[in-house]
Amino acid sequence: MKLTDPAVDISLFSLPIGKKDIFCEEKPLVLEIGFGEGEFLIDAARCDASRNYLGIEIKRGRFRKAVRAAEKLSLGNLRFLHIEAEIALRQVFRERMFDLVLVNFPDPWPKKRHSKHRMFNREFITCLAKVLAGGGRAVIKTDQLSYIEQIVSEFERSRLFRTAYPPPGFIEAQTGETETKFEKHFREASQKIFSADFLNLPS
Repeated sequence: MKLTDPAVDISLFSLPIGKKDIFCEEKPLVLEIGFGEGEFLIDAARCDASRNYLGIEIKRGRFRKAVRAAEKLSLGNLRFLHIEAEIALRQVFRERMFDLVLVNFPDPWPKKRHSKHRMFNREFITCLAKVLAGGGRAVIKTDQLSYIEQIVSEFERSRLFRTAYPPPGFIEAQTGETETKFEKHFREASQKIFSADFLNLPS
């Protein structure tokens, strides 16, 4: 694997992998879980050379599209990994590896009978706490009010994080310089977008 290749092949490393396995320079590291077609991370990496950006995505078509887009830019601070999120957090990444974890518009599974498929449960949040550095942050955005309320409840119940915002623990997100395709779509449709920010507590 070349140091400018956007796609990470974890078969080349002994697990778990750390920052130096992926990037030439050891900078603050941002992880996006479920990067879709990669437009958010690509823009972030282009605009901010002071941090390294790693994205994970389970859908192969989206992963390939993001890699093709990133290959044209040869960004040294951007990498993509095709893997399921919980497997990555449990088995692939070293502890305290990330300074910031972003989850932009996770699948809300709105029907009650499907709610068990939602990403944010006790086990997932515990895994998230292990890979975040002490004082690291997890930031989640969604357009679903009931989902952000459930996410805040799960994080508070875990006692592993402190919410950055006063009750109800989330805010209506404002327009930012870098937005995902979903966020742009929701804003064009005048839908509200909610954001929660959680601080990882010292172990």
